[in-house]
Amino acid sequence: MNKASSSVALPPNLRASWLRSQAHGLQTDQPLPLDPLNRADLADRLESNARLVTFSQPVIENLLRQIDSRDATVLLTDDQGLILSANGDTGFLDRAARVALGPGAAWSEDAMGTNAIGTALATGDIIAVRGHEHFLERNRFLTCVAIPILAPTGGIAGILDISTDANANLSHSNALLRTTAEIIEHRLVESMDDGFLRVRFHNRPELLGSPLEAIAVFDEGGRVMACNRNARNLLRLHQEYPDASCEDCFAITWQRLLDWAALDQSLPFPLRARQGQTLAARVSLHHCPLNFSQSRASGKTATLGAGSPPAANADSVVAVARSTPSGDPRVIAATTQIRRWASGTGPVLIEGETGTGKHYLASALWHEHAPGTPLIQMDCRALASSADIGTDLAVAMQQASGGALYLSDIDTLPLAWQGTLFENAARLSPRLIATTRRNLDVLVDENRFNMSAFVASHGTEVHLPPLRRRSDFDSLVRGIVREECPDRPMYVCPDALALLRKHRWPGNLSELHNRLRLILALMGDEAGQLCPDDIPEELLEQIGD
Repeated sequence: MNKASSSVALPPNLRASWLRSQAHGLQTDQPLPLDPLNRADLADRLESNARLVTFSQPVIENLLRQIDSRDATVLLTDDQGLILSANGDTGFLDRAARVALGPGAAWSEDAMGTNAIGTALATGDIIAVRGHEHFLERNRFLTCVAIPILAPTGGIAGILDISTDANANLSHSNALLRTTAEIIEHRLVESMDDGFLRVRFHNRPELLGSPLEAIAVFDEGGRVMACNRNARNLLRLHQEYPDASCEDCFAITWQRLLDWAALDQSLPFPLRARQGQTLAARVSLHHCPLNFSQSRASGKTATLGAGSPPAANADSVVAVARSTPSGDPRVIAATTQIRRWASGTGPVLIEGETGTGKHYLASALWHEHAPGTPLIQMDCRALASSADIGTDLAVAMQQASGGALYLSDIDTLPLAWQGTLFENAARLSPRLIATTRRNLDVLVDENRFNMSAFVASHGTEVHLPPLRRRSDFDSLVRGIVREECPDRPMYVCPDALALLRKHRWPGNLSELHNRLRLILALMGDEAGQLCPDDIPEELLEQIGD
């Protein structure tokens, strides 16, 4: 250890890192390295890490809000410690840039000595490096905490880092970083196209269906192909590249697990881990992405055939709906509420503005719960103008027998008919899904909704937030871009995202999809990134400030 370290009290893991830094030939007064990666090479790195960047960005933005510090930045690196993105306060980013703390800079230990990113990469564990604990003197104005993001199939996919002023208190950052890394890892596993069977499990049943659940992907022979951090912890798969069979993980045979998957049940079942812990689990066979198509509709009702994927009026929200589960806690809560409703009794009322995805979400979750059953859609605006509401309703109820009846704009139906539907909903087939585009409290005040009958029938109220209030806007944009450009990677510049966020989006997801489709069409087939200059002036005028 050299003289520069003699006055620094270092914990054992950082003392070992200082020794490694010296072995790399670094000096504490090392000058700033050469310029970061050039733009073309950085674009290549971003392209090769597109999934990591895409699934991390919305979660990183949420992390920044929770940190709530002006002098902080959140960094994402690849598996070699090269910074892919930097988000945070502009003033602090300007200071950080003076030590190459920005996209394209390499922060491995051999380049930067002891630092949170490089040392987390070297140790595979969460690391905090405060002020003078940094090996290089020029980095000692920083305090940093970093955690590895585990790749689905093993090893490290990248590093997530919070960097701030040396005097800042980051005592709460470990828990925030762990949770954020777990959410990213869950998304990386869940979005995989490979795999034969997926098991979602946890020792806390309420976490099933959330980004904090454990998830393991198996191949046709019953061997683990991929899993997230929570799965590794619960199953004690602590090697860097987990290699285990179904029987190594669970006290159940592979064939028995396949039998459970064949039942295609949404309700969790008890599954005992090999170590003896009882878990709540769901198991499903993995299917390729569905090919959504418009269902045929005639008259006042539209049939989404038995077991078919929902699509009526959903063409413009399909791309973003495929991102479910969303990173927005209100959408996650809505999804959970609808799943619970599907397994219970009584009606459900989904409130949300035009284009928020009410129909798609309800349809997708209904077919998840009851595949092979009909879902009949009825427009209450047309029904309310009918000369014989009773007959039209009877026909729709008959068509939906054994399935569900979807009533759009329920508030346009006379209160008496609303009451009749709600009163029968708790004891009759089909199940009742009602929606409204208006605020429920306003409807009750205006006597446009039969709240007493709805409450008496044990109805479930669900709210979908408008796009302008969703926290996962950036991931939705990237999801649409990915769907519209399936044959080539397309990077969405942060400045373009910031510009799009300024619009209020009165048409919500539908409007967002249509506008992005136009932007991408104007860019041409050779474009590789969407930048502010790609947004046409006529759209900028509509977006405004």
